[in-house]
Amino acid sequence: MPINPVPQKTILVIDDERDIQRLLKVLLEAAGYSVSAALDAMQGPMMARQVKPDLIILDINMPGGGGSKVYERLRMNSNFLGTPILVYTGVALDDVGKQIPEHPNTAMLAKPAQPEEILSAVEKLLRQG
Repeated sequence: MPINPVPQKTILVIDDERDIQRLLKVLLEAAGYSVSAALDAMQGPMMARQVKPDLIILDINMPGGGGSKVYERLRMNSNFLGTPILVYTGVALDDVGKQIPEHPNTAMLAKPAQPEEILSAVEKLLRQG
């Protein structure tokens, strides 16, 4: 009897820093995830509609309106209400907390984080979502 493989989870990284995108892509793909990326606040929601990710990793400071605007647009779209979002940012988390309301499927992580911290946050959000 064949064993059904676990479907691969898709993660969308929305970050204007290509080095961060590459680092996250390598880390997450090595952990078995499929990874897509968007470079700014305009491209992010468009990619989310195309990719339909299981989780989104979102930067706050970026061109095209900023991550807090992307967050608002995603949370107002019924397709992404329950999608887990990991805010991964260099902005002080206290300041981010003032821009982004608490949500059960949202977590915040300060840049730079250790690979284990990133994977742990991703796995925890995916379990919740």
